[in-house]
Amino acid sequence: MEIIQLLGTAMGLGFVSGVNLYATVLAVGLGVNFGLIHLSPHLAGLEALGHPLVVVVAGVLYTVEFFADKVPWVDTAWDSIHTFIRPIGAAWIAATALGTVDPVLDVATVLLAGGVAFSSHATKAGMRVLVNASPEPFSNVALSLAEDMAVVGGTWLVLRYPIVTGLAAAFFAVMFVVFAPRLLSILRAHLRAVAALLRTWRGRERAVDDRVDDLPAAYASALPPDFGRDDDFALRCVTGRRLGVPAGQTGYLCRTAGRLVLLVRRHLQVREHEIDLAQVHEVRVQPGVLFDGLSLRAGARTTTLYFFRDRRRTVVDLACRLDAMRDVVPLAARPTPAVT
Repeated sequence: MEIIQLLGTAMGLGFVSGVNLYATVLAVGLGVNFGLIHLSPHLAGLEALGHPLVVVVAGVLYTVEFFADKVPWVDTAWDSIHTFIRPIGAAWIAATALGTVDPVLDVATVLLAGGVAFSSHATKAGMRVLVNASPEPFSNVALSLAEDMAVVGGTWLVLRYPIVTGLAAAFFAVMFVVFAPRLLSILRAHLRAVAALLRTWRGRERAVDDRVDDLPAAYASALPPDFGRDDDFALRCVTGRRLGVPAGQTGYLCRTAGRLVLLVRRHLQVREHEIDLAQVHEVRVQPGVLFDGLSLRAGARTTTLYFFRDRRRTVVDLACRLDAMRDVVPLAARPTPAVT
């Protein structure tokens, strides 16, 4: 039972350290010094976190992180710097908690704590990238404060209920492995969107008549040999709802041989999803901060694709062209999709 409690403690502390390493060290150190945390004999090694030097250093670093963590994009830069610091720090805390019990147990616990810390750190960093896409700063502050409170409360729970919190941390790590590819895809799309926004601010928006993005070889091979005629296009986009494709996947919206298709890589293969314009009765452009949405409505079903900001003029032109292709109502009778 003692070994299970040690493993649970190490994994639980690894989880909260991955979210905020300095807050974890500071919470344990102050808790030990003020008698708020009573360590069991097999966790006596954690008393080292109560040393005045450790508390002061952790307090200074936590203060820096407290402010940096609440500024959009500064928090992402801070998380990038701590990609290795937090897992290593979590492993050190686990090693300190164990002391010298058994070399085999020490190695296993350190690896588990570091792995769980990396999973919680990566999830936090990913959420921050998504939150930074919002135009207002309040969500960053609210999320950061919630993380700080969760770390302090979680540290107490870990030391009070090590087995339960250890199982919860293990479950989270497994779920992270399962969903990591999708999370990575969403993060990659948002980072590309930020780069596109910067290009727009620098006056490097793509021209309207530049309607073919650089296609990776796998996507290019999925198109017919005669692709590239005057009315063909291939624009990189991010999937939204519908089409039987998970949201947040990067793909290419293409028109070739009179067909409108979405090419998306899934399970190492490029798959084609055709969009039947004959069923579409409304084409709408939805301007955004990082992405501009292109909505194709067919009855009660709406398919939305998102394009990077340096493609705004091309997307508006594309919406007009798709609207004309439907041939339901003359294009002159409908307003040009508005962009604000």
